[in-house]
Amino acid sequence: MISDNYLIGIDVGGTNTDSVLINPNSTENVEVLAWNKSVTTPDVSDGIERALSKLFDAEEHKHTARKENVISVTIGTTHFINAIIEQDRSRLDRVAVIRLCGPYSVNIPPFSDFAEGLSLIIRGYEGYVDGGHRVDGSEIRKLNEDQIIEHCQKIKKLGITSVSVVGIFANIVPDHEERAKKIIIRELGENVNVVMSHQVSGIGYIERENASILNASIMNFSKKIIHSFLSGIKNFGLICPVFLTQNNGTILTVEDVLQTPIRTFCSGATNSMRGASFLCSSVSQKEQATSVLVADIGGTTLDMGMLLPSGFPRLSSSYSTVGGVRMNFSMPFVESIGLGGGSIIRTDAKTGELTIGPDSVGAEIVTKSIVFGGNITTATDISVSVSRDKSVLAIGDNKLVQNKFGTETINEYKKLLVSKIERVIDRIRTSPEPLPLILVGGGSFIVPSEDLKIEGASTVVRPPFYQVANAIGAAMGKLSADVQHVQIARNSTERESILEELKAKCIEKVIEKGALRESIDIIDVHYDPVPYIENTYTFEAKVVGDVDYEKIASVFHKQQVMNQTYKMTGTPNEIHKDSAFQKNTNVSYKDEEIFDHVNYKPFINSNREWIVSETDLDYLNVGCYILGCGGGGNPYPSYMEVKLKVRNGEKIRIIHLEDAFKNSSLGEGSFVNVGFAGSPTVANEQLSGTEMVESISILSKYMKQKIDGVFNWEIGGGNGFQSLWCGLDSNCGLPVIDCDLMGRAYPLLCQTSPVIFNDNTYLTPCGISDGNGNKLIISDSGSDLLMEKVLRAALSEIGAHVGHAQKPMPHKDLLSMSVRHSLSLAWRIGKAVFTARAKSEIDLLPKRILDAIGGDGKVGRVIFQGKIIELEKKLFKGHIYGEVTIENENNDKLKIPFKNENISAELQTNGNSNCEVICCVPDLISVCDKDTGEAVGTPDYRYGLHVFVIAFAPNSIWNTTPKAIEIGGPKSFGPIFEKMSYTPIGEYVPPISVIDEYSSV
Repeated sequence: MISDNYLIGIDVGGTNTDSVLINPNSTENVEVLAWNKSVTTPDVSDGIERALSKLFDAEEHKHTARKENVISVTIGTTHFINAIIEQDRSRLDRVAVIRLCGPYSVNIPPFSDFAEGLSLIIRGYEGYVDGGHRVDGSEIRKLNEDQIIEHCQKIKKLGITSVSVVGIFANIVPDHEERAKKIIIRELGENVNVVMSHQVSGIGYIERENASILNASIMNFSKKIIHSFLSGIKNFGLICPVFLTQNNGTILTVEDVLQTPIRTFCSGATNSMRGASFLCSSVSQKEQATSVLVADIGGTTLDMGMLLPSGFPRLSSSYSTVGGVRMNFSMPFVESIGLGGGSIIRTDAKTGELTIGPDSVGAEIVTKSIVFGGNITTATDISVSVSRDKSVLAIGDNKLVQNKFGTETINEYKKLLVSKIERVIDRIRTSPEPLPLILVGGGSFIVPSEDLKIEGASTVVRPPFYQVANAIGAAMGKLSADVQHVQIARNSTERESILEELKAKCIEKVIEKGALRESIDIIDVHYDPVPYIENTYTFEAKVVGDVDYEKIASVFHKQQVMNQTYKMTGTPNEIHKDSAFQKNTNVSYKDEEIFDHVNYKPFINSNREWIVSETDLDYLNVGCYILGCGGGGNPYPSYMEVKLKVRNGEKIRIIHLEDAFKNSSLGEGSFVNVGFAGSPTVANEQLSGTEMVESISILSKYMKQKIDGVFNWEIGGGNGFQSLWCGLDSNCGLPVIDCDLMGRAYPLLCQTSPVIFNDNTYLTPCGISDGNGNKLIISDSGSDLLMEKVLRAALSEIGAHVGHAQKPMPHKDLLSMSVRHSLSLAWRIGKAVFTARAKSEIDLLPKRILDAIGGDGKVGRVIFQGKIIELEKKLFKGHIYGEVTIENENNDKLKIPFKNENISAELQTNGNSNCEVICCVPDLISVCDKDTGEAVGTPDYRYGLHVFVIAFAPNSIWNTTPKAIEIGGPKSFGPIFEKMSYTPIGEYVPPISVIDEYSSV
C-alpha cells in the first residue's frame, strides 16, 4: 500500500456519528489526520455526506489528503439492531419459514419464543418439508421438492418476499438448504430474499432459526440503509470500496452484509476495542502475551470488554439475546454498568452517602449539567472541577464548578468511581493478574487516569483520539473467515488432518473475500467431542487477514459506478419510524407485569391432581437443570414444547405416588418410565417429533398391557420434561407420577434405582423409537449393562437420539424403588430462584436454593464461589470427560471433573499444590450462574463466567448401601476415580410433595 493512500472509518450510532481519516502507514501509532463527532441525522445519506465533508474541511484540518487517495470507507452502524429492538414495522418484513425437518421439530413452531409484539410484525408463514440430515451426515428423509413448491405457492399468495430455510444439521451438510433456495427463487422470482440458516450461525436449531428469521426480516431494510451509505459516499465524490464492521471485530464486504446483515448487530463495542488496540499499540506490543481491558464510556454507560493477544475481542460462548430473541450468535463478551459523563450524582440527605447513577441526563447534559448552566450534578461536573487536563477543562464553563465541591465529596466520588470500575474488571478478567486498562469513548474523561489507582489494572491509559476510537476500529478492520464441520475422526492423526484441511479452507475463503495471503493469521482452531457419538467431533477454524486494497480496488473500478457495483435498488430516503408500540393497541408491549412469585400457589383439584400451569413449567425448567448436575442436556427445547401446548389449553395432571394405584386398570397397575437416550448435542438440533409417544405405544403393544401412568427415569436436565410431554392431552393423556429413578441426571440408564434393588435384569423389555419409522423392542438381555450397550449400538445407526420407554413397573415397585417427589423438588428449587430474583436477593440465591432442597447447612452447602478460568474436554466411549477450574478472589481453586455430569469437587487452596476432595457423587454438585441462579451445564462452561457451586445430599437410596455407591458413586465414572472414597456432604431431607402441601382435600 503506497503512503499517500488513506482510510476512512465511520461509526453511526443512535445519537452521534463519529468519523476519522487515517494514514494507515504511520511508523508509530495510527496517524489520525482528521476526526469529527456530530449528531446522527434522520436522513442517512445526508448524515454520511456531512461526516465526510467535516473530515476534509480545510479550515478545521491541516492535512493535504485528497479524496481520490481514499482507498476504503468502513462503517459501523446500529441501524439494524435498533430496528429489532424498536419493533419498527417500516423496517421489518414478514418472514416465511420453511423447515427441512422430516418428522421432527413440529412441536416447537417457528417464532415460538419471540416476544409477542415482534412476532406479530415478523411472523408470516411456516412450512414443514421432508428433508434434513442426521449428525453423521446421512439424510433423515430425501428432500421433497414438491412440498417446497406447494409452500411457495402459499407464500406467493401472502405477498411475502423474505424466506428463511432451516435444515436439520445443515451446518454439517448444507445440500438440502442450497437446493431448496434454488427452488424458492425459481418459484418466487429473483427479488425474493432467501436466507439459508447454515450461513448465519452454528448448531442449535431454535437459536439458528431465530437468527435466520431476524436476518431475513431486515434484509430489505439493510439494502435501503446500505444504499443510503453508498449514495452519501458517492455524492461526496469518493469512488472506493465500502465495508461494514461485524460483531467479532472484523469487517464485511457490502455483498456479505446484504446476505447477513445480522452479523453487524453488536459491532459497536468491538469497534471501540479494536480502535483502542491501534491507538495504544505500544501497550499492546508490551503486553503481547496477555490480554488488555478496554472500557468504552459514553454519556450513560460504561461498556468493558477484553482484547485477546490476537487483537480481537473475547466473544461470549453462551446464548445471546437481541430484542428478547434467543440466538447462538457470536457476540462480544461485554459487561455494562450505568456510569458515564451524564451520570447523576446524589447525596442521601439522611446518611450522607454519595451515589453515581445509574440514571443519566444523557444527551440533555448540555442543558442540565451544572458545567453547562443547569442545576443537576453529574459526573462531568465533578470531573471538570478537579481536572488538570486542558481538553477536559474546555468542557462547558469550568468556572461554574470551580470550588463547587468539597474535598470530602470529591474523595468519596473518586472512591466510588474506582469501586464501580474494579467490580467490572473483576467480572471481565479470567485470572488474578492485573491487566492494562485502556479508556475510550466521549465520557472516559471522568476517570482521571493519572490520579487513580485501580485494582486489577496494571496501568490505565486514555489515548489521544479516545473520543472516536470506535471509528478508528472500523477504519482499521481486517477480513475474516470461519468454517465449522462435524466429522468422524478415529485417532489424533485423523483429527489433526481434519484441522489442517479446515485451516486451508478458511485461508482460501478469506482470500476470496479480498485478504492478502501473506497477512493471514489463524486465530482459533479447536475441536470438541460430540457426546454419546463415538469418534465424532465438532471442528472449527477461524482466520483473519489484512485487506488487499489494491486487488479490491482493481475489481471495484472495473464496475464503473457504485450502484452498479453493488446492484442496489430503491432510494435512500429518510427512514420513517412506524413502531409496533404505536400500531397494535390490542396488545401490550409494556414490560412484563410483575408476577407475585412469593405468594404463587399451584392448582390442586379435588381429585388431588396437580394441574400444571405455565408458571409451574417455568419453575420446573430451572429446577430440572440444577438437578442435572451439569448433565442431562438443557431443558429449554423440551420446556418450550410443553409450555406451548399448555398455553394453547392442553392439560397435564401430576398425581401423588401414593395415589397412583387409583389409576390402575388391573392389579398393581402398569407405570412406564420415559426419557430420551442419546446425545444432548443432537437433541438441541434435531427437535423432537413423535419418538416418545411411539416408544410407549410399541412397548404397550408388545407387553399387551394398558399403561396407567408415566414418570421420568431421570429428573435432571431435559428428561425431566418427558413425562409431562407424554401427559399432555394430545399425546398419551396419561397421569404423570411425581417420582423418578435417579433424583438427578446420570450418564447411564443402568444408573437407575431399580438396578440397586435387583441383581437380575430389570430394565427390559423396553421400547425405542427414532420418530422416523425406526422402532424396536429390546425384549431381554443378560444384564442391564448389556441392554445399555445394545441400545448405544443402535443409537449410533439411527441418529444418536431416540425416545425410550422402559419396562412398566407395578405400583409396589414404584413405592419401594423410586425417588419420591422429584417433580416437587425441581418445582421448589425453581420457585426459590424466581422468588429470590423477584425480591432482589441475588446474593442469597445459593442459600434460597439449599433451603428449598432441605436446609442450607443440613442437606448441603455452598462449596465455592468464583470465576471459571480453565476448561478441558475429551471424549471417551461416547461420553464427554472434562475438568472445569473455578478460582475465587483469594486465588483458591475448585476443580470439578465431569463425565457429562459433575463427578467431584476438589479444592486447591492458594499456595498448595495438592487438592482435597470435598465432595463427590452420589452427592449432587451443581454449578450455577451467580447472577441468575440458573444451572450452568457442562456444555455451557466458559471462561470468565461467575458462578457458585452447591453440593447436597442425594436421595438415601443412593448412599446407604455399598451397591448403591458402587453404581452411582465415583468408581462408576471410570478407572481414574477408583481410589476416590465417598463422604456425604449432608443429610438427605425428603422433599414435601407439592400436592400434599397445597391440596385442600
